[in-house]
Amino acid sequence: MTERRFVEHVMGMPITMVLRGAESALAEAAWRAVIDELRWVDEVFSTYRDDSWISRLGRGEVGVRDCPPEVDEVLSLGRTAYRASGAAFSVWLPDADGRSRFDPSGVVKGWAVERAAGHVGHPDFCLSAGGDMVCRTDDRPWRVGIEHPLDPARLVAVVPVRNGAVATSGTAHRGQHISDARTGTVPEGLASVTVVGPSLTWADIYATAAFAMGQSAVEWLRSRADHRSLVVWADGSTDLVEPGARHPAASGF
Repeated sequence: MTERRFVEHVMGMPITMVLRGAESALAEAAWRAVIDELRWVDEVFSTYRDDSWISRLGRGEVGVRDCPPEVDEVLSLGRTAYRASGAAFSVWLPDADGRSRFDPSGVVKGWAVERAAGHVGHPDFCLSAGGDMVCRTDDRPWRVGIEHPLDPARLVAVVPVRNGAVATSGTAHRGQHISDARTGTVPEGLASVTVVGPSLTWADIYATAAFAMGQSAVEWLRSRADHRSLVVWADGSTDLVEPGARHPAASGF
């Protein structure tokens, strides 16, 4: 089966897409639609652009009602995630000076890629953004490799995915960039959290929230229905977490 591959740098990260069995014209059109969507998201939500709606909202220059309706959608997701995580996950993050800064990036990435995947118009593809991905197929499953956070040259697990999403939060590439929104402290003991589920929006949120919880990650992840998780600890040990399981299983996916 023919595979068509595309790569481009958008939203500060590599975006890749592989389509199986797609005609060239369809594949090109799907890719352009994906990139156009992600560029629009960057224009609206980038915290690195002074002219983005989110930056202007954070400075108090505009209100939520002045922004595109997707801003309110993202903020609503953030509020839901805040409640679900017991306030460990928040779009308001504490600064070193004790103030809070507005940053919805923890919601936007997975949400944006899931939106972009809706433009593909082909039943067999895998769309990845910085390692988080949406997979769709009616044929053989996509095999998603989970990078070992302590040794990026090897994999800690391989996950077969037909119609779902995979998201990982950790320190391998960006260092200690996740903090517990309740305390502002960086969690200890974890190297990465990978979540597999039906929606990249929520897989990404859950992975980030669980990592922020540190030692409480496994217990909280067991309460996430329809999601499986793999926690890699700082000593290299792993816990596979199944929803509702009383104890995690020390194995791969």
